[in-house]
Amino acid sequence: MAPSRRTTTEPRPASSGDRPQYDVAVLGSGLAGSTLAACLAKNGAKVLILDAGSHPRFAIGESTIPYTSMMMRLVSERYGVPEIKWLTTFEATQAKISTNCGVKRNFGFLYHRENAKQNPLETSEFPIPKITHTENHFFRQDTDAWMLGVAVKYGAHVRQQTRVDDVEIDDEGVTVLAGSGDPVRVRFVVDASGHRSPIARKFDLREDPSRLRHHSRSLFTHMVGVKPYEGTVPKGVHNNPSPWSEGTLHHLFDGGWMWVIPFDNHPRATNPLCSVGLNLDPRKHPRPDCSPEEEFRRFIAKYPDIEPQFREARAVRDWVSTGRLQYSSKQTVGYRWCLTSHAAGFVDALFSRGLSNTMEIIHALGWRLLDAIKDDDFSVERFAYVQELEQGLLDFNDDLVANAYTSFSDWHLWNAWFRIWSLGQILATFEINRAYARFLDSHDPSVLARLERQAPDGAIPDYAPARELLKRVSELTRSVHAGDLPARAAAHEMMEMLRAADFVPPAFGLADPDNHWTDASTMKIVDTLKWAKRNAPVEIGELVHEGLTLFIRKRFDREEFDLAEELKHIVARWPVIGRPLRVPLPK
Repeated sequence: MAPSRRTTTEPRPASSGDRPQYDVAVLGSGLAGSTLAACLAKNGAKVLILDAGSHPRFAIGESTIPYTSMMMRLVSERYGVPEIKWLTTFEATQAKISTNCGVKRNFGFLYHRENAKQNPLETSEFPIPKITHTENHFFRQDTDAWMLGVAVKYGAHVRQQTRVDDVEIDDEGVTVLAGSGDPVRVRFVVDASGHRSPIARKFDLREDPSRLRHHSRSLFTHMVGVKPYEGTVPKGVHNNPSPWSEGTLHHLFDGGWMWVIPFDNHPRATNPLCSVGLNLDPRKHPRPDCSPEEEFRRFIAKYPDIEPQFREARAVRDWVSTGRLQYSSKQTVGYRWCLTSHAAGFVDALFSRGLSNTMEIIHALGWRLLDAIKDDDFSVERFAYVQELEQGLLDFNDDLVANAYTSFSDWHLWNAWFRIWSLGQILATFEINRAYARFLDSHDPSVLARLERQAPDGAIPDYAPARELLKRVSELTRSVHAGDLPARAAAHEMMEMLRAADFVPPAFGLADPDNHWTDASTMKIVDTLKWAKRNAPVEIGELVHEGLTLFIRKRFDREEFDLAEELKHIVARWPVIGRPLRVPLPK
């Protein structure tokens, strides 16, 4: 991006009487827009939130991951909004936000072939270590409406059912033109509205065609009557350490995957719904001429161990069926404007990275925007890193998901690729754990410099052997996709690389193709800490040791975890004593 305070959106000269009424207009009142607005308002900015719709409303992006929750903690601490931290554990969300959310204790993956029973050996699970925290299945209509209330509490003004038709930028500010009401003058506008971004439309920012190489479409809804997967197969057939239904379940098959995100998967649940979505590569699975529900039923009928889970299920809202999901933008930052997250681009819901990327952008944009307001300087250069971060995260996620879809074509390739994804998850989580713990100790933003430097690359440590391994894996997978390399050969090389790498924590069993559960028990954590001190390369050893110990020290901090709430959820599982804590679901 060329150094300039102006872009192709050349601002007009200011006219008399154009004094801004607000510092920032945020377009969109979803979790992204409301979280940013709360952070800005809490720190003295005058904020207006504009939204074409109103709450409560349906939204996807319901599953969190450890990195997301740790980034939320960091945003909460950096901007002084303690409520954001309530979103970071299942127990706090249940106690303080909504009992309609579900628990997430694992990422589960079941590999399927058409017209064949699921092979119990073709499974993978990434349990979330309880020693850190428990993740969420957000019921977004509740969490998003609640977060909007938090923004209002800190002083943000809100206009719902107000469609933004246009923005006009001049040397002194931005005029936001809405379909109803008077024009509004602001100093800066943040577009968090999603695919139909008014700013992307006005300035023709969408890449056509998109640079993204991944292709997928989706159909999704909320259902009742979805059975826990473990209840549809013989008892003990998998012996996975965490029940499939207590996490985000991924059914995998050549050319796509299905998500199953239940909200009724714990004893204190009050919500009978389950989020269900089918994502398909249209080059392998063209869109048929039928309703989305009929397509869904036809599709799962081809998989003998998927269909029983949905045999008695029914949708409680209209199915949504999309065209190609992927889109990207030529530019995400300009003079007095910024596109955030899904307004900037989107890849796929696989691996639940949408909220993670959103929090990264909020963290990076918030303080830069507060400084710009204070200095009355909105030059593009001040926000250059935000564009670098957004475009980097979009490209990183595109590579991640495109390679994963390629791996779905062969169980052995997926089995190897799953371990590479797990390694990236583990190392990135250590990075954010360490950064957060250091920031808590000092509240000095300089300790976050390393994390910010690595964030555009998915927070993968800036450690050459790890970067080289991941680069080589991507090259191998691309070669498989191009038809230049057999899937089994690529899988074999990936496993050999994992076995040879001295920076891969051995306790997780990533180098063993027959180990399907990358669980981190207390003993495995202890073994990993010993390895980090004695056998790991120095840089990785320090990262692993600090990433675990610095955060674990916070595990019993009352501001970080509500142990009483955790105990309630443990006791609720007990047959007799826990009965008063359980909430019967509606029949």
